Amino acid sequence: MAAFDPTAFDFVKLRDFRLGGVVTAYEYRNHPTVDGETNFLRLNLYLSKDGEFVTIWHGLLERLFTEAELTEGRLAGADKPEDLNLFLSSYNEDLFRGYIDSNETAECIFKALRIDSPRYALPSELRVGSDNKLRCDRLEIS
Repeated sequence: MAAFDPTAFDFVKLRDFRLGGVVTAYEYRNHPTVDGETNFLRLNLYLSKDGEFVTIWHGLLERLFTEAELTEGRLAGADKPEDLNLFLSSYNEDLFRGYIDSNETAECIFKALRIDSPRYALPSELRVGSDNKLRCDRLEIS
């Protein structure tokens, strides 16, 4: 059996980003903008891998860094809803936490999660609209 390799399932390893400094992170390659560069404003399907222990979620890569982008970074000037709280569970959906030791096991897990479904077909991104309000738009393929 082949050891589990996320890149064999259309995940791209994120360069210059590791969770906790040691855990590798991957993003589902479902759009041309998903190229291994870290984007804390993008909502997508993510995977982290620490040896054989894998976590898969849909949402933001790292909410703490997204919060920084909204308060001090690229979207600091946007009008945000007063009740915006990125740390609520509704912004990230945990899909799997457990051990994946082989590509064969991963095939079964990904089939059960239905990662090839329309739900995960395209990522979304937090942006500022023409009215200066924070919005979340699905990225389209042109």
